[in-house]
Amino acid sequence: MRKLTRGAVSAALTVGVLSGCSSTAEKGGDTARESTAPAETAAKAEKAEKAEKNTGKPDAKNVTRIGPAGSACELPVSFDLAKAWKPSGLSVEDGKLLAKISGHAAFRGACELDAKPAGNIGFMRVWTTDRTDSSARRTLEAYMAEEKNVSEQKISELKAGDLPAAEVVYTQKSALTDEPRQQRALAVKTPKGVTIVHLGGLDTEEHKEMLPAYELAKKSMAPTT
Repeated sequence: MRKLTRGAVSAALTVGVLSGCSSTAEKGGDTARESTAPAETAAKAEKAEKAEKNTGKPDAKNVTRIGPAGSACELPVSFDLAKAWKPSGLSVEDGKLLAKISGHAAFRGACELDAKPAGNIGFMRVWTTDRTDSSARRTLEAYMAEEKNVSEQKISELKAGDLPAAEVVYTQKSALTDEPRQQRALAVKTPKGVTIVHLGGLDTEEHKEMLPAYELAKKSMAPTT
């Protein structure tokens, strides 16, 4: 339960910038533009830093490989985890508890990849099933049948690395904000069963900011031995 406590979403972050509006207005438009320049520069720098952490570029040594024996999460698949994201493996008991709380009784929570150190609120979560008699698409459809408050979804079949996979992009009403938000999940077929990687986010904006890390994981998928 302690991992789930750490995984709880903290209060939403709000950034406000106040720049002496009345005094700069009296001095004219040029001065007003100059007063906002530092804030705009800081915002651009913060966005660039998030993008670097989420893609794991340009410094390849900052990319962590998740999945192989001895890594933070031992899984049927391995993939690259973007810079600053924090992986945490789940015990069998915690994995079953997460499945119960999340309503995914047919799966086991295996790994949580925390985006907060990279500057975003949200996780990628990895789910596993030992069943080898189901395709990636059918397994993903079973996963989606357990999701709640889904208003629309689109499933496509593709390759994740060289592995057969299926991906769903869907809209779900947030239990925290009661607003629609984008979500997605990837099901990857391996000889050891199907693994599902789910990307969430506090809202759609957070989801999109974390998307490069998800795409990095997807394109670098490989089976573990």
